[in-house]
Amino acid sequence: MPDSSASIAGEDRRLRRRGFLLVCSIFLLDGLLRTSYLHFGARATGSVRPFADTLVSELSSSVAMVIVFFGVVVYASRRWPLRGRHLVRHFPAHLGALVVYSVAKTLLMWLMRAAAWPILGLGIYDYGNLVYRFPMEFSSDVFGYAVLVAVVHAWDAWKALRDRALREARLEASLSEARLQALQGQLQPHFLFNTLNVISSVMYADPEQADRLVSRLSDLLRSSLSAPQRPEIALEEELHVLDEYVEIMRARFGDRLAVRMHVDPRAREARVPAFLLQPLVENSIQHGVARHAGAGVVDVQIDRDGSHLVVRVTDNGPGIAGDPEAAFGRGVGLANTRERLRHLHGSAASLELANRAPGGLCATVRLPYRRVATADSRARPAATGQRAATAGAATSTHG
Repeated sequence: MPDSSASIAGEDRRLRRRGFLLVCSIFLLDGLLRTSYLHFGARATGSVRPFADTLVSELSSSVAMVIVFFGVVVYASRRWPLRGRHLVRHFPAHLGALVVYSVAKTLLMWLMRAAAWPILGLGIYDYGNLVYRFPMEFSSDVFGYAVLVAVVHAWDAWKALRDRALREARLEASLSEARLQALQGQLQPHFLFNTLNVISSVMYADPEQADRLVSRLSDLLRSSLSAPQRPEIALEEELHVLDEYVEIMRARFGDRLAVRMHVDPRAREARVPAFLLQPLVENSIQHGVARHAGAGVVDVQIDRDGSHLVVRVTDNGPGIAGDPEAAFGRGVGLANTRERLRHLHGSAASLELANRAPGGLCATVRLPYRRVATADSRARPAATGQRAATAGAATSTHG
């Protein structure tokens, strides 16, 4: 996860630049509109005033306001905020800042006009008697200063709310990722312990078979641990993990277990949560095949339904007595899978259990279809190749 402080600091710099450009644009537009107003007002009354005179006068006023806004108003508003218990105490400081604001703006306008007039051939600029000019400008600056201070306070309040929302969102994302990793870490030992139980059940009856299973489990764990911890992986990689698990289960059940896989070609580039299929198939094997007197069949159907991926795992076992939802409270695998789906996709994903009419159970997962990234699709080329080589065997060997 990128460093939150650096990310917020970079966003703050971009926001300040945009704020600066916005303020400059507003004052420039105000100067141009005042120029238009005065120019056409003079024409309407028959007065004659050079357009350059009006333009320079109003634009110099706008430039001066930009300078004193950032140099005086912003500083004073943040140095002496007018909110809460500070309102009365900081009010005298703003009276002094108002005087500085008005005097500075008046002097800047005079200097810019005095410099521009001769260059534009307008003669020598006469600003009148400054003894009267300062109080005249001051009387018109009181309201303008108050409005600008209010604007700065509103901006800072909005920015504080925005920063807090960003920090809360980043914290929530961090907590969600931590919970997701904890859930995934919880599922892997659960899978490992159940698999070791299978190996122990054949250890004395068939040591060679037990040795092969330990080797296969070692390969599966090595491939899982060598990959980075990712909440989602390519579907082909998940199918490879499932193949390894099914081979281990067949050592226990032999010909009593048939696992048939049907994958929609349109769904093969999907991303799915890691360890999505194994708990579903494990549940079907333990509560379906293990309780079935004859041959047990587990069907894994993966389809793309528009913008969603639909995974159905069905078996021909006895199903679940009573409400199938109660099964989520009996073990780790199903409850863990549903919780991980909720953390990854919220209400857009679901895991539902339902008894089948002729007998057996159907677990249905529905989640948003997300196409695997190029880097992910190349993450396990060997797994993809092996999956393609054994795709036909999934039906013939497992069912």
